[in-house]
Amino acid sequence: MKILTDEKFASIPAMIEQGISKAEIAAMCGVTKSTLQVQCSRRGVSLRKGGHLLPRRQLSLPDAPLTLSNTALMALRTAARAMGVDEARLASDLLETIAKDDLYNAVLDVEEAA
Repeated sequence: MKILTDEKFASIPAMIEQGISKAEIAAMCGVTKSTLQVQCSRRGVSLRKGGHLLPRRQLSLPDAPLTLSNTALMALRTAARAMGVDEARLASDLLETIAKDDLYNAVLDVEEAA
């Protein structure tokens, strides 16, 4: 997998403005679309035409705040309601499952070293 360089990240907003799709940008960068989305989110690079990243919200954890975008929080709430639980319970269940089954790389779409 190619590394997304600072130069590539810097060029992404212009590509979005030109109408290049996320899938096309990911292919140009040599990564999957989901990897592009995660890495751009982590670096504060918007993948929306004319858009900026949404402010982050916090979901309380015992030892530290868990910062989520409005989009992620709303999706979590929607999924939680559909499942009949609150968003904190769903977040907890997701994190427990990821930790128990060692799904970190799969969830983040990170290739494991051979």
